[in-house]
Amino acid sequence: MPNPLNTPFLSCSIWVLRFSLCLTALSAASLLDLRRREVPDALWLLSGPPLAVLTALWLLRNPGCLTLVVFSLLTTLALAAAIYFTGIMGGADSKALVLIAVACPTDSPWDLLESHPFTPLASFSNALVLTALLSASLLIYNLAWRMRTGLPLFEGIKASRAARALALLSGFKAKTSEVLSGRRHLFPLEVLAEDGSRELSIALGLDLLYDRLEALREASRRGAGLPEYMWVSPGLPMVLFITAGFVMACFLGDLLFSALSFLLGLLAP
Repeated sequence: MPNPLNTPFLSCSIWVLRFSLCLTALSAASLLDLRRREVPDALWLLSGPPLAVLTALWLLRNPGCLTLVVFSLLTTLALAAAIYFTGIMGGADSKALVLIAVACPTDSPWDLLESHPFTPLASFSNALVLTALLSASLLIYNLAWRMRTGLPLFEGIKASRAARALALLSGFKAKTSEVLSGRRHLFPLEVLAEDGSRELSIALGLDLLYDRLEALREASRRGAGLPEYMWVSPGLPMVLFITAGFVMACFLGDLLFSALSFLLGLLAP
């Protein structure tokens, strides 16, 4: 971990500027994704070039970091391409990781935990930790909902044990009318058949979630009998978690990496 007291003032100032501009762009992307479910490419095109220039200026003063920067960029590009083309995450999430790699490819002078020096990878890792915490929160919410309402969680739904477990960790039951209204950006985790049967199926891709939402709206227009409650995904944009993970990476480090390193240290002879 770099010592901020020993960091040259200009390099430190450039880092603060890079961090601030990147965080502003990521925050704007998170807000747009929450409200509109779409982040315009103009946001990335406007923020990327000035951040690249600032990083290049920093590299001129720190040429010894070039190898780490190139490795960070290439690794992040590969990760961003993988999560985008597999459909696990959307284009905004991938572009957010690339923007972090352009702005802050290596660790900050202030990270507290001992970990690897690659900020974009730490941001993604921290985002996964935050989604895991969300899953724990959803499990508690679902159990509390069952106790509060007295309604069954899976009655009338075809679902394997694995699908039920995943639903408890990745979704919750909401009124079908709320899903159809579109105000809360909820996505169905249930597949409705033409005969009225329901099957619980966890979708990984965003496109599939949107397809299910459109199918539900079409069923409503046809006058099909819809349940009062159904399983849904909150549909929180991953870019929101990446933004929070970026801040954590810059001031704490990679939480998951540090935890694993600590555990391995305890197990080492």
